[in-house]
Amino acid sequence: MWPKDFKFFREFMDDLKTIFIFNTIKSYSKGLTYYDLQQFGNIPHSKIYRMMKSLEEKGDLIKKDAISNETGRPKHLYFLSPQGEMRLENLRKKLRDIFEFVKLRFPKETPNFDHDAFLREGTFKIWSNPVEFIMRKNVPDSEKLKDLLDMEKDVTNILRRIRKEKKKMKQKLQNTKEE
Repeated sequence: MWPKDFKFFREFMDDLKTIFIFNTIKSYSKGLTYYDLQQFGNIPHSKIYRMMKSLEEKGDLIKKDAISNETGRPKHLYFLSPQGEMRLENLRKKLRDIFEFVKLRFPKETPNFDHDAFLREGTFKIWSNPVEFIMRKNVPDSEKLKDLLDMEKDVTNILRRIRKEKKKMKQKLQNTKEE
């Protein structure tokens, strides 16, 4: 369907992953460890580790060794290098231009999408455990409580629906056996 050398989508996704890694590392002012990455669910950590190693070899990341207070074992802390900072800004500009193009081509579909905020703030944290995500937010406890109550209500409704559908399925299976 696409011409053989058409690499737009692959490059777009690679650039987006790189921005997410860079933004995630920047959000850890004391350095990001592999352990920190474990808090993000459903992300193949081995791929991120390999990508971080590659970014370090290219000079975009700096790795410093430290001793873990919990285990006493060495841990690797990753930071963005000055070269990585420059690359992050270049990637943001490149993707900002792509988002601007999309916005021009599809103005009705993208009226409220703030691509600048997305490129500036997008991290792997969005895939963290939802409860942890709420608890780590820098908002008043009253807002956290409201968010947790809303989440609990949603989960309760989902469980109610699951139980209802299970009951229907059991009844349907029972009726099939009796025939």
